[in-house]
Amino acid sequence: MTTLPPAEQREKLLVNITPQLRRRLKVRAAECGLNVQDAAEHAVSRWYEAPAPEPVETSGAKSWGVLLPAGGPDKFATACAAREVTKVQGFAQAIELWLSEHPSPARPLVAQPVQRILVANQKGGVGKTFVAGGVAQAAAESGKRVLLVDYDPQGHLTSRLGLEGLEDGEESLLTHMLGRGRRDLRELLTALDEERFGGRLHVLPACDDAFLLDAELAVLRHGRDTCLERALESVEQDYDLIVLDGPPSLGLGMDVALNYVRRRDGERTNRSGVLIPVWADQSSHRAYRMLNAQIETQLQINRVTIDQLGLVVNAYDSRRGITVTKNYDLWMERAERPAVRATFKDLKEGRESSDYCRPLLDYAPDSELSETMRDLALELTT
Repeated sequence: MTTLPPAEQREKLLVNITPQLRRRLKVRAAECGLNVQDAAEHAVSRWYEAPAPEPVETSGAKSWGVLLPAGGPDKFATACAAREVTKVQGFAQAIELWLSEHPSPARPLVAQPVQRILVANQKGGVGKTFVAGGVAQAAAESGKRVLLVDYDPQGHLTSRLGLEGLEDGEESLLTHMLGRGRRDLRELLTALDEERFGGRLHVLPACDDAFLLDAELAVLRHGRDTCLERALESVEQDYDLIVLDGPPSLGLGMDVALNYVRRRDGERTNRSGVLIPVWADQSSHRAYRMLNAQIETQLQINRVTIDQLGLVVNAYDSRRGITVTKNYDLWMERAERPAVRATFKDLKEGRESSDYCRPLLDYAPDSELSETMRDLALELTT
């Protein structure tokens, strides 16, 4: 796999690409053992050498950023001008050329474990619950079997879906993590009964004992790092995707959740990992740096690989002033990974679905928020 130069030696090329072409690039890169950004960089380099690439359909293209060596974006823009094509067309040609020269391997991929996504950020109010619930809903709507885990002690996910939390003193996710569970974990699950989810979306509700999570983990002598994995192991084969709504902290519970979504042996790059909601404000930039430091610590201590699947800018409204737009531009133009995967505007459907305790995709299935959520879920799960 190509090793990237340090971030300060790279610049971001902002260009539009169709969701279909982006998904094909993601899948093919994984099949070839490459990061999708590396594959895109290779594609641009190869395009410079191609004499006359065929035109590519680009309708419906959406913004994306790819990191190139310093000076790369200007070089690409100059090459596009010389060929009398737009940057969108030039980039599409580059990706199609790379795909044609890197066919799918003849041998099948190694069987993959259940896909696991932790939606995390210790900063409160950035939309972890909104994003976790929405991705799970969209994946279930598309036909996948999904388990949505309320891993936040506050239980916002449980209440916002109109569900009852588990009774304190009874069995819960925590009791199973501590090895004290006696019932089958499936008995704790609740299926959302909205028709569009087809009985495929199950929720593991919150329990008040989750407030003791860090304290209980602190005195757990053996197997702390893998206790969440052991708790969910018995149900993993029932699902295509497990989504965790993470806790608003950087404690032991977060360490355990990060370890759960680590890349397992033989698992494709950027398949499981951490999805990070942020706001277009200064405190979100600081919060991300803190979370990133915790992830790096896990990499060093446990010698695991934890993929950062992307950033999601939530509740964005450019009318809030120049500070908001500047911070949004910082997220979009940052020359490091992970990149911004989606932007959710601050629209009433998101607030109303929460207030009415209904799933977003059932309350407002045709809204802009729901369509963006479907695009995000499709890209994450393809």
